[in-house]
Amino acid sequence: MIKISYYIYNKIHIVIMTRTYILQQIFYTGLFLTLLMPAKAQVQRPIGTNISGVKDWSAELVFVDVFKQCRKWISYEKGGAWDSGVDVPLGENGYPLEIPYNDNVHQPQQVKTLLLWGLEGKFPAGNYRLIISGKGKVSLSGAANGTFSSPFDGVVSVDNSKSGIILEIDSSLASDPVHDIHFIMPGYGDSFSSHPFNPEFLNFLENFQAIRFMDFMQTNNSPVKSWSDRNKRDYYTQTLKNGVAYEYMIELCNLTKTDAWICIPHMANNDYISKLAKLLNDSLSAELKVYVEYSNEVWNGIFSQNSYAKFMGDSLGYSGKPWEQGWKYYAKRTADIHRIFETEFGKTNRLVKVIAVQAANEWVSNFIVNCYEDEKYNLTGVSANALAIAPYFGGGLADNIGDAGLIGSITVNDILDSLENTSLGFSRSWMDKQHRVAVEHNLKLIAYEGGQHLVTYKYNNNKAFVDTLIAVNRNPRMEDLYCSYFNYWYNIAGKGLFCNFSSHGTPSKYGSWGVKEFMNDTLAPKYLGLKNCVFKYNSALPMQLKIEKKFGELIVYPVPAKNGILNIDHNFNNPNILLCDIAGKPIKYNVLNEEQNSFTIKVNHYTGFAILTLIDNREFTSKPVIFTVQ
Repeated sequence: MIKISYYIYNKIHIVIMTRTYILQQIFYTGLFLTLLMPAKAQVQRPIGTNISGVKDWSAELVFVDVFKQCRKWISYEKGGAWDSGVDVPLGENGYPLEIPYNDNVHQPQQVKTLLLWGLEGKFPAGNYRLIISGKGKVSLSGAANGTFSSPFDGVVSVDNSKSGIILEIDSSLASDPVHDIHFIMPGYGDSFSSHPFNPEFLNFLENFQAIRFMDFMQTNNSPVKSWSDRNKRDYYTQTLKNGVAYEYMIELCNLTKTDAWICIPHMANNDYISKLAKLLNDSLSAELKVYVEYSNEVWNGIFSQNSYAKFMGDSLGYSGKPWEQGWKYYAKRTADIHRIFETEFGKTNRLVKVIAVQAANEWVSNFIVNCYEDEKYNLTGVSANALAIAPYFGGGLADNIGDAGLIGSITVNDILDSLENTSLGFSRSWMDKQHRVAVEHNLKLIAYEGGQHLVTYKYNNNKAFVDTLIAVNRNPRMEDLYCSYFNYWYNIAGKGLFCNFSSHGTPSKYGSWGVKEFMNDTLAPKYLGLKNCVFKYNSALPMQLKIEKKFGELIVYPVPAKNGILNIDHNFNNPNILLCDIAGKPIKYNVLNEEQNSFTIKVNHYTGFAILTLIDNREFTSKPVIFTVQ
């Protein structure tokens, strides 16, 4: 039985409900909310996304506590070089044990780190909450300034017209060293620990059915071998070479009801893999799937996982050229990992066992899959579910332009024409050939990555040419190319899950990989291609189609709610107010004044993400309004 308590202020009924009832009420308004939805949409075009690695310079702001995205500590001495290279001893959670640090060899060392670096105008301005525990002094410079004696808990003004922030630990007592630093975006000062993710990031993920964590896990060239090497949730930063803590990945998937695609570090031992499988099985929501892939592009010679596979194949006595030895080891280790996960998960459709291959070479795909199916490499006879490719379009085009001596004369439209008339054709051919391989081996064809691949490796120091390539990505015609690309994949090439590469990223000479350049870049042509030619096919929830709800009108202001005060205009008759955080926990408030079609409330002792819904006795329901309280 659901218990409901009523408190009446004039004619307004304030309803305090259990979390379950609030979630039910919000869902039955028919609004498809990422954070509170009980199920994903009816999917005709399954789409996933690769998300960017967590970096201090990344345009993808994952956490409301931006200190989680700070750079690794940089040691230095006053008046010396930017980076002395001296290893300063750190505690369990990554904070220096004492500053200044004196090793009796170098000058006394201090440490600094960078936040929001090179992101002028792309992060929120305003009052951030700074929290520092322990005893010492911390200085800020750049977009925020000041020196603070710790312990400290207060507000710091941030100017986002500047590049970023340098945080320096000037002193830290060995008896109680500076630790547990937080630097929290405006509006989330009281909710950052229970709701760590930036709502804009969560909103971006709303339209995807899977998240591939390859860059999030820092998969390429990973140093991780044993379970103790992994990152922890409470470590001071999530930007290290061992990637983001798995607990954050699981929480992210559970919140967004999105399947997890995990890339196992290439040197990870069996104990590591077993513990990871158990963690995922125990903690990931039971309705969500786990895609399991061994490392990333082990066939690709630019990564250390490629040379590792060749070495291991040779060590095991596999025959053939070094690359064949590497392919055989990849098949063997992929089967090992699949069996370990299957042992933990059991026979279930929650597990998608992936074999990833090079899109442009179906012969190699057959070679690897045949090895996987050979008992010499697959001792337990485990079966895979999916063949994954990365059918990019435009790869090699930029270097070909340079080789032909056309850099000075080529136009944006010339490049777009070449992408449309030639590059897309190559990509479609790869899709078709790999689909035949998948069918022959009873596998589902999916894409671990894909999208445009317009980058030059030979001529990337030519700024004018790089700017032209970036302009191609920003051109409205790119939306049409993405639509043509995805239409072919979903209509002809197997219709499997496609994980676009990538989420948010600032374009540079190293490529324009982000489907959006920054969090609010919703008019980016590549993003519009996804929105108009993929997302719209996945928009209808079956339950919504069966439920008819009358929606009343609701206007709230100001947003964000300053000092917790929110004005509400409506056309309801004596409405009930439902106010909760994203976890469904009721938020306390008072009604300050009330008229026939408007009232004002003041939220008590809460800042952060809030959801407001009105319901009246005519069975009118408002669509939930999402806002922040400051």
